[in-house]
Amino acid sequence: MLDILKGPQTWLMEDELYRRFCALVHEATGLSFSENSRFFFEKRVQMRMAAVGLATAREYYQYLLYDSERAAEWDQLITHITTNETYFMREERQLRCFQKEVMPLVWERNAGKRIRIWSAGCSTGEEAYTIAILLREAGLYPEDRVEIIATDINTRVLAKAKSALYSEAAFRAVDSSFREQWFEPEGAGQFRLREEIRRRVAFSRFNLFDMDKYNLLLPFDVIFCRNVIIYFDLEAKVKVMERFHDKMRPGGFLLLGHSESLISVTDRFKLIHLPTDLVYTKEAP
Repeated sequence: MLDILKGPQTWLMEDELYRRFCALVHEATGLSFSENSRFFFEKRVQMRMAAVGLATAREYYQYLLYDSERAAEWDQLITHITTNETYFMREERQLRCFQKEVMPLVWERNAGKRIRIWSAGCSTGEEAYTIAILLREAGLYPEDRVEIIATDINTRVLAKAKSALYSEAAFRAVDSSFREQWFEPEGAGQFRLREEIRRRVAFSRFNLFDMDKYNLLLPFDVIFCRNVIIYFDLEAKVKVMERFHDKMRPGGFLLLGHSESLISVTDRFKLIHLPTDLVYTKEAP
């Protein structure tokens, strides 16, 4: 009954300013926000306005553009507007395909070389640590021959990933034996990953839309970028996939989320059918 008494939605920003905010964030991160995301976006901006002591959204917009502390504030804003839903063994079929089919192919093609794996958009670390656990389970890949790099744009989730401390929710896709084998209880309902797995993953901050930073990366044999590009528009997807292709060794593999596809994005990767799953590859010359 009270719903009919409510007035129209009062927005923090006028329409034009909201569009300018979305364009600013897109230019910096590749993330896209539509009108459907407006309530979420404005609430997050309002939180950051209060944190830096600004009264209007227009003042905050100018702050992001010109203030001497804008780099630190961008970091905070990104922390608040990014989505970080993940857990151990997410999309298990694909992970088992990596363990039993992709990794043996990579190992065979790169005999004697160091294998490099990138978890791009790693969030709180469950994916990267799952990769490390699967390699340990296989028992075929010495630690000094495989490098796992995990990156995210969000510094808060990276700090959690480095701590390797997780609650029950992180284990909702695995049975208790997984947790008992690889984790140790620490406090009420908390579990810390064993050191022998933690040390196999190197975490760092990386903005997938900062195109110049790709020049600092060495080539990879496997790139995981799962459930990340769904937040990008087509232009951003194209740019990121082009950089992934550039930074992948010939014969390397790209693993996207099962809801993601490169149709209409790029034809530089080839979709191949392995016995248990579909994966993309950069064909060797």
